Amino acid sequence: MWTKDELVRFQQNLFIISIPIIIITGNIGSILNVIVFSGSTKLRASPCSLYLIFSSICYAVYLNTVPLLRFLQTGFNIDLSAQWSWFCKLRFFTIGLFLMLPRSYMLLAAVDRYLMSKTNHHWFLRRPTTWKMIIINYLFWAIVCVHDLIFYDIQISYNSTDRTCTYQPGPYSTFLSFYSILINGISMPLLTAIFAFLTLQNLKSLRKKIHTSIINNFQRRRKEEWLLCRMLLIQLFATIVLTLPITSVLCYNGLTQYQQKSSFRTFVENYIFQMCTLLQYINAAVSFIVYSLTSRIFCKELVLLVKYYTVRIRQTLREHSAALFTRLSHSCKWTRSLCVQIRKTEAMKSMLTLDYDQTRDEGW
Repeated sequence: MWTKDELVRFQQNLFIISIPIIIITGNIGSILNVIVFSGSTKLRASPCSLYLIFSSICYAVYLNTVPLLRFLQTGFNIDLSAQWSWFCKLRFFTIGLFLMLPRSYMLLAAVDRYLMSKTNHHWFLRRPTTWKMIIINYLFWAIVCVHDLIFYDIQISYNSTDRTCTYQPGPYSTFLSFYSILINGISMPLLTAIFAFLTLQNLKSLRKKIHTSIINNFQRRRKEEWLLCRMLLIQLFATIVLTLPITSVLCYNGLTQYQQKSSFRTFVENYIFQMCTLLQYINAAVSFIVYSLTSRIFCKELVLLVKYYTVRIRQTLREHSAALFTRLSHSCKWTRSLCVQIRKTEAMKSMLTLDYDQTRDEGW
């Protein structure tokens, strides 16, 4: 059996090793997601790509703030959020906002796929409408997450030595538990799954009604729709698996907050909560891996874009090398002409000196 100190040391080492890997992997994956969905001619034509782009951007912002602060806190005992009240509030506002934004963008992507499969609903699929939905979605969750700015603050222990950035105990703890499990744990994944499955059903029914003269175009469209829906469904499944533990822990903490707990039970609950947050960080970093493993179109477009940018970089390097060589050649020619002029000047100077000496000798 491990002692309490050994468990704490193991968790610290795990966070020190895993969090930098998660941050680096997630940032690279988010950048590649943005490049593929914005640079691919096949994928960027769909408004769904815009939702997935902003989902990746939000995950990148989340990874570069929340896990980094937890890395400093757990690995090096540097808790910046326990120093300033405004920083404490901003930290948990960022957590709430940038956890809900990617999932709501995935929900909008599922709605987009559903409406795409309906032949008489095209107003939602226009680019201006997509941008409006992205902005409205951001403002909506920014307003909803204001409760984090209000109820999170620095809590001081009874002996006035420990400062912790956490929520105020009481009714808000119960509200936060049910908010997490109803909004974050149930409603968002459930709605996304419903629209994804409805899209698949529409595609099957549309296949039966379509005229044979446009069967080839429909087959191509149906394949692309199916691949995007499969990407969303598998990403949704990964999100549920990786975020369900921390949602359950928050719900448990809210339901048992008024119970008398021993120091060992409190330690175990906090330890489990810390380990569940690591799964939440992994969820923010796996979207690129999920898309790469589940979509052939995504992989092909990624390979094509990598080849394209590799060729562009090589051409740029060659052009710069040629320009540098030309400049060096001109510089060498100018240097040679300068050397010739210097030699001529020195020769003229020598001749003038010799003539002067001869004239002076004759004068004497």
